[in-house]
Amino acid sequence: MRKLISLVRENFSGPATKRHIEHIAQFHRIQASPGYRQAAQYCLEKLQEAGVEARIHSYAANEEISYWTQQGFQEWDVSEAWCCLVEPEEARGKLADFRDNPFSLIQRSASFEGEAEVVLLEDGEELADYEGLNVEGKVVLTKGDVRRVHRLAVEKFGALGLLYDGMRSAPPVRERIDLPDARQYTSFWWGKGDKRCFGFVLTPRQGEKLRSRLKKGEKVVVRAKVNARFYDGAFEVVEAVIPGHTDEWVLLLAHLCHPAPSANDNASGAATILEIAITLKKLIEEGKLEVPKRGIRFLWVPEMTGTYAYLASNEG
Repeated sequence: MRKLISLVRENFSGPATKRHIEHIAQFHRIQASPGYRQAAQYCLEKLQEAGVEARIHSYAANEEISYWTQQGFQEWDVSEAWCCLVEPEEARGKLADFRDNPFSLIQRSASFEGEAEVVLLEDGEELADYEGLNVEGKVVLTKGDVRRVHRLAVEKFGALGLLYDGMRSAPPVRERIDLPDARQYTSFWWGKGDKRCFGFVLTPRQGEKLRSRLKKGEKVVVRAKVNARFYDGAFEVVEAVIPGHTDEWVLLLAHLCHPAPSANDNASGAATILEIAITLKKLIEEGKLEVPKRGIRFLWVPEMTGTYAYLASNEG
């Protein structure tokens, strides 16, 4: 075993893995999106260049299909999204821009263009939070759970969209304000029949400034534009195999999805098993490593969704 570990260590390239991470992290890898597809294609090309047997499986992405208990959803693409503060006039300026930072948009937002007044919600997760508050036709500022706030503020009470300034805390290591200028990755996950809306992600610092103004009774108005589309499309699973002597398999899996840049989650894992596949193939071809007893199968998937789809399509 020590000899095997030493052999792999000598041939596994850390710098090459880092370059894979750099490439993968450039793609905005939302599940069922053009950016995810580009990342999948990159992995396939690198595997094939190294002579690894590999292919892409394409699965339907629409609201009519399900993979076991995983309900399907439509493909999504966004070309433009920004939000600016227009009132009060002395505070005018850009709050969020997808071009600057893809995290600025709540992923899977719907198209919108216009101006709206902002209403403050502390959390907005309970009906009591809306007592005496008119959110209809307005945008709500919230730190609460986006799915729950959408159900109440948008679907029940008629809000147009959300400004989210929350930040996942991990006390005692990290509180929301410890990352004052970061944006929390946030996404809508629409179900069939949901009333879709738009949303932007603010930094805690931006959120606190707006909260201060709203608590003083100042009128806050934003102008926003989102150019996005939903359509029946597809998502991809990359599969590579190193055959063994038996029909048993060892599985290595990494999820390839998540927004740009997201190197840790999970470009690093995707790049690592990519380099593992390339390294093992090279060593076997050079005769330095025996063909394994069990085959080795590699999968790059959109998290959970791709695993369900792959297994449901390969039950045998």
